[in-house]
Amino acid sequence: MDRSVAESWGSIIQWLEEHLPHALEHLQPPASWSEISTLRAAMDRRLPSDLIAWLSLNNGFGWKADFGRLLPFLYIPMGIDRMLRDREMLRTVTATVFPERSLAGEQAPAGSGSFEWLDGFLPIGDAGTDIHLFVDLREGEQFGCVSTFDNESEASSVPDWFSIGEMLADVADALTLNQPAPQDHGRRYHASMRFPDRPPHGWRPYIDENRLRWELVALD
Repeated sequence: MDRSVAESWGSIIQWLEEHLPHALEHLQPPASWSEISTLRAAMDRRLPSDLIAWLSLNNGFGWKADFGRLLPFLYIPMGIDRMLRDREMLRTVTATVFPERSLAGEQAPAGSGSFEWLDGFLPIGDAGTDIHLFVDLREGEQFGCVSTFDNESEASSVPDWFSIGEMLADVADALTLNQPAPQDHGRRYHASMRFPDRPPHGWRPYIDENRLRWELVALD
């Protein structure tokens, strides 16, 4: 999956043009450098180069996008305005629930699990629920990894992808080759389980009622 963000995103857009053209009606134009600078200033952290490259190609999908879920298995890519809006909401919830919260999680390396929404988390995927797909901007070897956060449980301690670039390449392959994603995460998560009760699994894309959906499948 060693390819550029532009190549992977181009494959995804081409697949949408062929299979779900109405999805592109909701695709927002590339983010401006001013918008990216606003994002960087709000986070007060460095941004991964592949995130900047992705935003330079598109600024997520509009609020009313209703073509299914582009990122397995729940998420639609968010624009910068929505990223920052949801981040502030999640920070407010955390400050309310954990008013005396420890800052230990903020200092832990990227990719470490957390029961709290941390300032170094940037939401990038909207599930329409309390679950978010986020980029971990804490420092460490896994800086820029992509994980899942659920307000009802712990943020994933095993990243779904180690980078935006890996995520987009994985999704492009899943769509164009009709194969499960994220395969590597499924195997890593399975290996991390102390007492696994099922084989590793991923999500295979399919179209139902003109919407992109993902079905759970076992990995070979």
